[in-house]
Amino acid sequence: MTKSERASGGRAIRAFAAVLILSLATPGGAFAQFDSVMRSSGAAEQLRLGVQAYQRGRFSESILLFEKALAYSPGERLLQYWLGRAYYKTGFEETALRFWEPLLAEPSCPPFLKAKAELVRASREIDGSRTDYRYVEVARFEGRKGKETFFLRPSAVVPRPDGTAFVVAHGSNELITIDSSGVVRQRSRGGIAGYDRPFGAAFLPDGTLFVTEYNGDRVSRIAPDGKVQAFGEKGRGAGGLIGPQYAAADDDGYIYVTDYGNARVCKFDSSGAFILSFGAKDKDTGFPGFESPSGILALRGEVFVADSTRKALYRFDASGNYLGALAEGELRFPEGLSSWERGGSILVADTDRIASIDLETQTVREVYRAPDKRARIVSAAVDRNGNLLACDFDSSAILVLSDVADIAAGYDVEIERVFSDAFPKVTLDVRVRDRDGLPVVGLGEGNFYLSETVRRTTQIDEGGKAVVRTEETIEPASKLEYLGTGDLAKGARTVLVLERSDEAAALGQSMRGAVGEIYSVLKTAAGSAPALVTAGVSPALLSSGDAAAAARAALQPASGRGRFDLAIRLAATTLMPSADRDAIVYLGTGYVDEASFSGATLSELASLLRNNGLRFFAVCLREPSATLRYLAERTGGALYSASRPRGLGDLASEIAGAASGRYRFSFESKADTSFGRGYLAAGVEAYLFKKSGKDELGYYAPLE
Repeated sequence: MTKSERASGGRAIRAFAAVLILSLATPGGAFAQFDSVMRSSGAAEQLRLGVQAYQRGRFSESILLFEKALAYSPGERLLQYWLGRAYYKTGFEETALRFWEPLLAEPSCPPFLKAKAELVRASREIDGSRTDYRYVEVARFEGRKGKETFFLRPSAVVPRPDGTAFVVAHGSNELITIDSSGVVRQRSRGGIAGYDRPFGAAFLPDGTLFVTEYNGDRVSRIAPDGKVQAFGEKGRGAGGLIGPQYAAADDDGYIYVTDYGNARVCKFDSSGAFILSFGAKDKDTGFPGFESPSGILALRGEVFVADSTRKALYRFDASGNYLGALAEGELRFPEGLSSWERGGSILVADTDRIASIDLETQTVREVYRAPDKRARIVSAAVDRNGNLLACDFDSSAILVLSDVADIAAGYDVEIERVFSDAFPKVTLDVRVRDRDGLPVVGLGEGNFYLSETVRRTTQIDEGGKAVVRTEETIEPASKLEYLGTGDLAKGARTVLVLERSDEAAALGQSMRGAVGEIYSVLKTAAGSAPALVTAGVSPALLSSGDAAAAARAALQPASGRGRFDLAIRLAATTLMPSADRDAIVYLGTGYVDEASFSGATLSELASLLRNNGLRFFAVCLREPSATLRYLAERTGGALYSASRPRGLGDLASEIAGAASGRYRFSFESKADTSFGRGYLAAGVEAYLFKKSGKDELGYYAPLE
C-alpha cells in the first residue's frame, strides 16, 4: 500500500469511526427529536446496560444505570427520557414528570411523550364527581347493507369480557356474536326447535345464557357446553309467560324475566324452576302495579324494573317487595336497563336517547341523544373497552358510542418489553389501556401499525475522498407477525401478602382458614398456588406455593403493626416483569396504618401496581379500610369478605379471567446493530374507531 493510499484509508477509517461514535450517541429516528448530544463512551455503555435492565423488568437497577450515565453526560435528553420512563414503572410518577419536563418544553418534543405526560397528570387528578359525560357515535354496525342482511331488529346486547358482544336479533330470529369491529363471528338459531322471536338475554357467571322468546312464551337456557333447554309455558298461572321480554341475573344465580302479557316479573332459579312472581298493585306499599314492564336489572341485592307506560323505574328486593320509584315523570318510554359503574348509575334506553339515573341522588342525566328522532334504542350496555353499545331496533343497527373526553385523550399505548436475543427477529409486548388505566381488549393485527428506525451507512467517493454517509428513515416493520393477545392466555401468577400484626395474630385461626381457602381456589382456577409475602415489621418472601408454610405463618405470634407498604412493594417486585394476569392478594384484618408508610405514598404504591398491570385484591376478616378500597379501585381489583357465604371462588375466577390488554408482535429488523452497540428504536400505534395512541422504545441487539 502506498503512502497516499494509507492516508486515504486512514481518512475513511476516521470518518467511519466518527459516524460510528455518532450512532452510539444519537438515538434512531424515533428519538432524534430529543437532540441528543451525548459523546461519552461511558455514558453510552451505561445507557446500553440500563436499557437492557429495563427490558428485563429490573427498573430500580435501570434507574441507577441511567443516573450513572447522566453523570457522564449531564443534560442528555435521551437519558432524561429513560429515567422518566423507569421512574414511571416504579410508581414515582411525579419524579417521572420532573425528568420529562425539559423535553416537554421543547417544540420538537415527540407527540407520544406529550400524550403520555397528559395521561399521567390526568390519572393523578382523578375527580370521582364528574358527571358531564357526553357520548357521540364513533361507529355503526348496520344489520342490512344493500341486498345483504347480517341481522335484523337487535333487541338486546350483552358485552363479553373478550371485547366481543352477544346480540339478540329479534327480527332475524337468531343470536349473534360480533367482534369489536362489528364482524359477525358466530350465529345461533336455537337448535332443532329454533328460537321464536328471541328478545332479551342474561348471563350467569359460569357462562350459562338465558334467552327470552317473545312469541314462544318461554325462556331458553343455553349451558356452557351448548345444550339448550327451554322452560316456562304460555299461561297466566304460576310460572306461566305471555310475551316475555327482558331478562336479568343476580349475584346468587337467579333469573328475572319481565312477563309483558301478564304485567309482572317472574323469578326462576338457575335450572329454570319457578320461584315467585311480583308486580300486581299493592295498596299497603303504594305500588301502583305494572302496566307494561320492560327493562329489568338486578343490582346490589335489588331489582329495578322499567315500566314504559308509566315512564318510571321501580325498585324491589329479591323477594319482590316494593321499595320505591325512580325518575317518575322524567323518562319518555324506558326499555332496556344496564348498570354503569363509571357514573354509579343505571343506564336507561329511552327511545331516541340513553339516560343515566344516579342511584344516590336519583338524578336523571342524558348521556346520548340520537341525531335521528325516529331512532328507537331498546337496549344499551357498556362494553369491555368503556364504549356504549346500543341497539337501534327499528333501524336494525348496533351503535358504538364513546365519551368525547375519552376520544380526545386517546389510548395509553406502551411497549413494555422488546425481546432481541434472536436478532434480527425482534418481538414486542405492547399493552393498550384507556384513559382510566383499564385494558383495551379485542384488538387484532389490523388495529396496529408497527415501525422501526433504520440507519444505513454508506461509503462513497467524492473527488477522490472517501466519505461516509448515514441516513435514517422510519419504515414499516418488515415481515410483521401478530402473535396473539395475553387475554387468551391461561393461568395467572399471584402473590399472597399475609398481614402480621397484633390484631391479625389474635385472629390466627380465622386467618389460617382463609389462607387454606385462598390457596385452594387459586391453585384450581389460576393454575398455580400463590407465592407468600409476610407483612410484618420486616416483610419477607417466605415460600412459593407452599400452603402449609402460609398456614404456619398465620398462626405465629406477632407484635406491633406490619409494614404494609414494603410488603406490597416486595410482592410487586416478585412479579416483575409482569405477565398477563398477575395479581396481589392481601389477607388481613382490613386495617392499614398509612402513618407507617416510608419512602412512598399510597398513590405511588397504587401507581407501581397500576403501571405494571398488577391488580390488587384484599380478603378482609373485618371491614376494609379506605386504603384497601383505594388500591383495589385504582388497579382494577376488588375487595372480599373472608366470611362471605359464597366463599372465595369468585376471587379466583376474577383473577383467572382478567383481561390484560397486552398484544405480542414480531418483525424482522433491517437496522444496523453496530456490533450490538447501536441504539435501535421501534414504534407502535394502536387504533380503534376514533381513538388512538402511540409509543416508541429503544433497544439493543446482542453484542457481537
